Amino acid sequence: MKFVNALSEKELARRNRVPGVRTVLVVLSSAGLVYDVECLRQKILLSYPEAAVFFLNTDGSPFGVSPSEHFDLLIDFTGPGQRQPFLLAKKLRRMSRVAVGRPAGWFRKRIYDRIFSEVPGKAANRPPDLDALQRERQIQQGILNLAGVTFLPTGETAPDREREIPRELPSMQGL
Repeated sequence: MKFVNALSEKELARRNRVPGVRTVLVVLSSAGLVYDVECLRQKILLSYPEAAVFFLNTDGSPFGVSPSEHFDLLIDFTGPGQRQPFLLAKKLRRMSRVAVGRPAGWFRKRIYDRIFSEVPGKAANRPPDLDALQRERQIQQGILNLAGVTFLPTGETAPDREREIPRELPSMQGL
């Protein structure tokens, strides 16, 4: 079932792909950064290979290189209760062609093109109750799927064998 769900998410992301994307602006979440900036850049570039990717903090300041005045795709990870300057969402929406995000704040539900809602009872795509970081991971994956960015993990991490490996090595007393 895990692989079937991953394939359905990939198909959903493929259907949500935005044509003609040259610039992407990502607003990072202050609740938790599940993926580091370079990992996000790689995921976006795999889906949109000709795009330039820029990042903003939740407070609106650039993270790295400053973005241009207009961009094709806005991916906003800002969640409910995260502080953001007044009307920053409207300003970013005016600067973008397609906006994807969460229904946090006053205006995002009405002005963004695609919304990933995690509010209970209002949408069927709400992740189950998990710890905060795992829940944030599922929400950010859902937002990336709505933005047309495919996410397929290639493998599972192996268990930590830090203490077992030295015990399995041969003795060095006879040397």
